[in-house]
Amino acid sequence: MALAKTLSVTLNGVAAQLVEVEANIGAGLPGTHIVGLASAAVNQARDRIKIAAQNSKLTWPKTKVMVSLLPSDVPKTGSHFDAAIAVAILSATHPDARVRASLANTMVLGEIGFDGRLRAVPGILPAVLAASAAGVETVIIPEGNAHEALLCPGIDVFTATSITHIIDWTYGRAELAHITPDQPPGPPHTNRHLDMNQVAGQHEAKFAAEVAAAGGHNLLLIGPRGSGKSMIAERIPTLLPPLTQAEQVESTVVHSIAGTTTDHVVTTAPYIAPHHSISAAALLGGGSGTPKPGAVSLAHNGVLFLDEVSEIPAKILDSLRIPMENGQVRIHRAHRTFTFPARFQLVMAANPCRCAAETPEACTCPATVRAKYLTNLSGPLRDRIDIFSHTHTKGPLVTGGATCEPSRRIAERVAQARARARWRWQQAGYGEITTAALDPCVLRREFPADEAGMAMLASYLMMGSITQRGVDRVLKLAWTLADLTGDSTPTLDHIAQALDLRGEDLL
Repeated sequence: MALAKTLSVTLNGVAAQLVEVEANIGAGLPGTHIVGLASAAVNQARDRIKIAAQNSKLTWPKTKVMVSLLPSDVPKTGSHFDAAIAVAILSATHPDARVRASLANTMVLGEIGFDGRLRAVPGILPAVLAASAAGVETVIIPEGNAHEALLCPGIDVFTATSITHIIDWTYGRAELAHITPDQPPGPPHTNRHLDMNQVAGQHEAKFAAEVAAAGGHNLLLIGPRGSGKSMIAERIPTLLPPLTQAEQVESTVVHSIAGTTTDHVVTTAPYIAPHHSISAAALLGGGSGTPKPGAVSLAHNGVLFLDEVSEIPAKILDSLRIPMENGQVRIHRAHRTFTFPARFQLVMAANPCRCAAETPEACTCPATVRAKYLTNLSGPLRDRIDIFSHTHTKGPLVTGGATCEPSRRIAERVAQARARARWRWQQAGYGEITTAALDPCVLRREFPADEAGMAMLASYLMMGSITQRGVDRVLKLAWTLADLTGDSTPTLDHIAQALDLRGEDLL
């Protein structure tokens, strides 16, 4: 009899839980058995790794093999268990107990093909982070996941190309490539060709985008087809500052779990633009089996753009309210709860009516149809939109001789405004937070506008032209406008401009 152990993980939302993989070779009929609440994908590993071992000229046990995944009461899923199970079984055949014991504090991750090659898998970054927190000494991952591990200093991470490569390293016959945090994370995956100077005219909407970027505010663009709504929205990430180290880790973890990235680190603000036919599960996360992060989580620390918002059912749009307030999504299953981050900036676009006419006078829609248009945007959701802006198709012809302000210059103003806000909220003890994410009670109590500005808000509230939540939104907008102009306190002009930006009469 021989026993070998190694480590793997199972994913629970954006967190990873360590799993101990035990392989025991003993007397009995030949066969491999896996116990410990393994999913179908994990159970199928026994056939994959046996064929891979045979094709790689590795000795496979000809007796009974038992594999135990501990803790036994936690569900295990994912093809990344392939490597850990294979290493545990093959190492158990080694006569030297010291070789087998050396793997007990080593995590091995990766999917194995029939040819023995180690393939990239989702969820490497949260796995390595969990290993580091638990004091695991060594982690072995596929070469295709190397860039993710660069965000995890303080732990020895190695890459391997095949199961043979790992076994040879285990037996002391080969070396693995060592990943060091000072290595470059690879080129950022971003649309470098996008620039705000490609948008002709639309000064009002571009200013609204600048204010939204400076404070992290939600934005709704309304205008006829062909007026540049999608163009402006797509270029908002070019106005945002690069992600901090902590934000890079947060965003890369989500994308790693979703399987949208295995070969690079998310260094710039994500831009997620799902189709208007998106389901609630695709938007918020979920699905059968182990839940996956949805569009709101993939847009974490970035922009979620919903085009043709009039075509999205009201029930799905209203489901955005909780993540917009809480900055996270909680998905409940019978025995487990999965939590995904969802701190995003919402940008929506819609036509003014079904015929998308430039003006109400040119509209050919029946009065009842026009009146019901955009009624899927409920009052509570509208209250959570800070800025309403109009785009136009009519205007002067912009030729090649005309110059529009590039994203780089706008981004500089945005960065300065964010720096002012960050310093102010840090000094007040609220940490690194955008103005839009600040607790509204704090503004009224500690950071109101000047007397004239607050008097204007009070009058609008008394007339019923604005809700209590609307007051908070206007105050946040006013502070962002003050940060853009370099003023220390929002004035009456800032309040008036903020009320104008919340021009809900556009609806």
